[in-house]
Amino acid sequence: MLPDDTIQRPPAALLSVVSTTEIPNFAGQQPPPLTIAGQSVLEWQLAALQKSGITTCFVEVDNVSGALLKMSDAGERFGLTIHFVRTLEDLQKSGDLKSRLVILAEGQYFSEDILHRLINSGAPCVATCDIGNESADFERIDLTRCWAGFTLLETEKLETIQDIPEGWSIASTLLRFAIQIGTPFKPFPQSAIQNAEIAKISSAADAQAIGAKKMQARVDGVKGWIERNIFGAIAERFAPLVWGNARFSQYANLPAAVAIVLSLVLTAMNQAVFALLFLFLGLMFNQIQTLIDVKSNTGRRPFYVTVFWAISIISVLYVAFSEAAIGSNALEFTAIMLGLAALAQAIPASRWTSNFLCSPALLVLGMAISAYSSDYAFGLKIIVFAQLALLTTEQYLAGRGVAAQKQP
Repeated sequence: MLPDDTIQRPPAALLSVVSTTEIPNFAGQQPPPLTIAGQSVLEWQLAALQKSGITTCFVEVDNVSGALLKMSDAGERFGLTIHFVRTLEDLQKSGDLKSRLVILAEGQYFSEDILHRLINSGAPCVATCDIGNESADFERIDLTRCWAGFTLLETEKLETIQDIPEGWSIASTLLRFAIQIGTPFKPFPQSAIQNAEIAKISSAADAQAIGAKKMQARVDGVKGWIERNIFGAIAERFAPLVWGNARFSQYANLPAAVAIVLSLVLTAMNQAVFALLFLFLGLMFNQIQTLIDVKSNTGRRPFYVTVFWAISIISVLYVAFSEAAIGSNALEFTAIMLGLAALAQAIPASRWTSNFLCSPALLVLGMAISAYSSDYAFGLKIIVFAQLALLTTEQYLAGRGVAAQKQP
């Protein structure tokens, strides 16, 4: 076992409350923070830091608002301790200060991947980028470089700092201190800024652009053709409206729940076609909500999602049972179809096969057409044979690809 002094523990982090806004601060009124997909830049920073293993954060503030206290309470429930500091002395005297300190620029967005790589590199550094049109809003270091908004310092050196120049933030002071003591620069390519992996959020337009990129990335990651090209297009259209209205998010799961319950009721009334059409609507509402909820924790499936899919499967099996004729094997083929659909989700597949194999909405439409044609079992057999053909084709092409790679 390695001794304790050789184990590099996660650093602490210093952030600042977002103050960039397009609205002048008249009469002492605090303007609302700019938000990306319904969350402030500070919340995105905290979430990305936590996913990189950081458990202690210091937030530089002038005043601690109710929203900040609520954010702190929420962080504690997920294992993130947040301290509010007003001066450098508050930071220096904190008992929770770690051996290393990550400093993030105020109002600056970082992708989770790029922040994870910077933190886990371990060595003290000052992230920089070249001066250009994309980095015009970044803080300048010299004639050719800007601060990319990230600094990693060893905290034992902070004791030598005595006073902060008037009008300087703690982050700006520590940046200049890091440069003075010769902390190595870590340059980033302009592509990191062009791809919005690092972005200065100075206006609502900046925040909307990052939200749109996040939304597009989620839509592109959806496997099914209907879910990606139809449901995804609807989600992209309505996402800004939902993100800007808290009432929408409170009732976001209601449309899918209503549609799936109506599907189950119609199934009990032997209205198979309408039951399957309402199931299709439930799948649509659920997919749209999943895509719009950009800030959701994708590592853990919410309880209502599990319930939604369980009821969907029950509804499909109920339709098969109600539509089954003697000797038709409709129920058995429905079970096989569901099993093949689950298998297709679990295995890697090329885009063109996953367009069909990984589209629950397409399967439900196929079942609805089968029910409407009055030969439900025959339609199910066609669906199952199509699934088998696509899975076999996918495995054959994958085998050919592996064989081609092994050839000299």
